[in-house]
Amino acid sequence: MASDNHAHFARVGFTVLVGVAAIVGTLVYLGGFGDRGNYILGETYSEIPVSGLSVGSEVNFRGVKVGQVREISFVGAAYPHAAERDWQTILVRIAFDSRQLTFEGVDEAEDALRSLIAKGLRATVTSSGVTGLSKIEMNFPSAPTPLEPISWHPENPCIPPQPSMLTSFTSSASEVMRRLGKIDFAAAWSNVTTIAESVASLTQNADTLVESQRARIDAILQNLEETTGSLKELVSELKDDPSLLLRSVERPPLPETAQ
Repeated sequence: MASDNHAHFARVGFTVLVGVAAIVGTLVYLGGFGDRGNYILGETYSEIPVSGLSVGSEVNFRGVKVGQVREISFVGAAYPHAAERDWQTILVRIAFDSRQLTFEGVDEAEDALRSLIAKGLRATVTSSGVTGLSKIEMNFPSAPTPLEPISWHPENPCIPPQPSMLTSFTSSASEVMRRLGKIDFAAAWSNVTTIAESVASLTQNADTLVESQRARIDAILQNLEETTGSLKELVSELKDDPSLLLRSVERPPLPETAQ
């Protein structure tokens, strides 16, 4: 009877050990440690929170999965010699599948990745949908965001970050609101009121000036009318006798020709 119990416990124990080994093996593989020969390491960083991103999240290149997130930490923890201003910058290490990138050999794949980075490759943390999960999308943006120099020396090929469109829009909106918050609307309205009063005063002064010169203006207008009438008469005479343009003022007749 005792031997049967020992045999039963042995089978249960063996089953448990096999199950634990399978779970650990799966976790190790999903964590990026499986099949080391086909993976190369790279990294990126972010100045903003990477909510929804976790170990195992997808890393895509132009929509095709090429790897997964291996580790998420802070620059200060991974690179103690970094400047203090960069200590809280988020560091994301990535395991790239060199086979998916159609590269052969770890060295060649790493060189190819560095070449893509030199050509402008950027990494963007994007949301996968309503689940709140995030992933990393790599591409060549047409208008890459200017980057500040980093104070640490990455151990692996480092893909510079590129904010998503939503993040850029949010940042722009926040900057606009911040600037609006600094505007003294009361002072601005006071300036507008002052300008309006000045314009009204100027208009009133102009009306007063015109009224005071009314007689002179009427005389000038009358002279213009008379001058216009004279010009009309002259033009009419020239139409009837164009030779008037060639004749000077009529001279008195000579005495010998006078009758």
